[in-house]
Amino acid sequence: MWRALIYVCDEFSPVEAEASTLLALAERDPLRLFEEYVRPFVEDCVGGVEGVEVKGFLFFPEVGLVVGYVARHRHGEACILPKPGDGPDSVGRDAA
Repeated sequence: MWRALIYVCDEFSPVEAEASTLLALAERDPLRLFEEYVRPFVEDCVGGVEGVEVKGFLFFPEVGLVVGYVARHRHGEACILPKPGDGPDSVGRDAA
């Protein structure tokens, strides 16, 4: 059974939703997925989010679907991005 997790600010946090629901939403409308499930975690870390864009999708058999975002905030950008060359354990965050 898949667990749904959000990775932001060097922490994995469980999401109170079925992974299948999140997967369907990611395929249909990844920005809505951000607004409904990801934004609260990002705002807890960096404060208000001024804008967001989808950077890409990767599927890791061991992990599942990874959706990468860049969230703009008053201090710069928070990048929640998969690093495909390093495998699923390397999903990271960089802040500018």
